[in-house]
Amino acid sequence: MPLKPSSLIVLVSALSAGIAGTARTQDYDQLFKRCYTESLPDHVIATCSAVISRGAADKADLATAFKNRGNAHDDKGEYARALEDYDQAVTINPLDADAFNSRGTTYAALARYERAVLDFDEAIRLNPASPLAFSNRCFARGALDQLEPALADCSEALRLKPNNPGALGSRAFIYLKLRRYEAAVADYNVKLRANPDDAYALFGRGVAKYMKGDLRGGDGDIVASQSLKPDISEDMARLGIRLQSLR
Repeated sequence: MPLKPSSLIVLVSALSAGIAGTARTQDYDQLFKRCYTESLPDHVIATCSAVISRGAADKADLATAFKNRGNAHDDKGEYARALEDYDQAVTINPLDADAFNSRGTTYAALARYERAVLDFDEAIRLNPASPLAFSNRCFARGALDQLEPALADCSEALRLKPNNPGALGSRAFIYLKLRRYEAAVADYNVKLRANPDDAYALFGRGVAKYMKGDLRGGDGDIVASQSLKPDISEDMARLGIRLQSLR
């Protein structure tokens, strides 16, 4: 049956709109994929910002874009911007355990440990099988000198993921504060096998060795840590780790 001219125009217009819509969808999908997969922080920020500005994302996509952009800002040390993005992410999707965990790590980087613990609490409530959140809360509690609860968190992190270097590094920090130097050295050894350039682990192991009487080994680790991070002594002192305080 012949189409009326007006019907033909509508059909052509509909087809054109459909093709354009498909192109826009494909373009958006590519942007969102890059927001997930870009490795350089500036590229993540650019692509996730494009996703956010489109306004076409559903709530889950939008929350993820804010979270990923927050992670990139955190990687660059732009903590205020990271917190703004994480706040948006958890407001849009209050069930995203990873967003709470990420915001907690930023608060910890700012030495706001009480606030960090609250976010790790929520991350664990939402996902009680997360070794990362338990390990992070272990460290934050350790910084607050809540040593026994911190140790329990690290034990749970290691139960969930045995030989996890991050949790072992956090537990070594707790052992150091508890003056359990042999245990601290053992955990730091495993941590450093996974990441030999971890200045914090080197300094902590150096202090533990020194307190055990291994002055040469301790000095070697501390010097190595200072070559990697010249202000490591000041950072560790803020966490309560200094030779004088442990003697």
